[in-house]
Amino acid sequence: MKLLRYGIELETMTVEHLEMVRLWRNQDYIREKMQFRELLSSRDQQKWFRNLDPEFNLYWIIRYNSYPIGLVNLKDIDLEKAHGEAGVFIGEPSYLEMPQAMLAILFMMELAFLAFGFDTLRAKIHHRNHRAIRFNLDLGYTLISDQPKGFQYYSVNHSQFENATRELRRRSIKLYGSRTAFESMDDGNRWTDRLNALSMEAAAYFSAS
Repeated sequence: MKLLRYGIELETMTVEHLEMVRLWRNQDYIREKMQFRELLSSRDQQKWFRNLDPEFNLYWIIRYNSYPIGLVNLKDIDLEKAHGEAGVFIGEPSYLEMPQAMLAILFMMELAFLAFGFDTLRAKIHHRNHRAIRFNLDLGYTLISDQPKGFQYYSVNHSQFENATRELRRRSIKLYGSRTAFESMDDGNRWTDRLNALSMEAAAYFSAS
């Protein structure tokens, strides 16, 4: 599927994107923030992709002005508990100080809560990654208590997200417009089906192109 909002396009990651994503992922400034920091080979990347279940792991290429700049994901989705783990990285260094990373994760969280019906999202962040912590706090995440130092989980529910990002979403619409659309690519999974069968409330937000 392809999805559009805030001038950002999210395109379902396919095998054709793997080498680009691997080269992004192997850059030092990205690896040093990851729990797994080893360099990835093409074989590693292909094995990882083959083992991904698209019913429980959603990965999108972030495009801005049609140019691919990074990756955003919802992974380890638990359908019974209606939650998953969110993540994002910008692979093009020239966009690191630009607003597109925030816009992409904002759009993805709106998808999770408004279109897919999630109750909560989690994010895993190292306790020394102060920039990522501030980024996630601005989106409504709070640290889950009683965790050891190192990589720690943060959590956000729908109402926390709405309250924390109300002004951010208002400004983003003012700057980038309110057009929101999706294009089904015959992915043939539950997520495409949910977008195609949105409730009346969500349909005012997501309109098929």
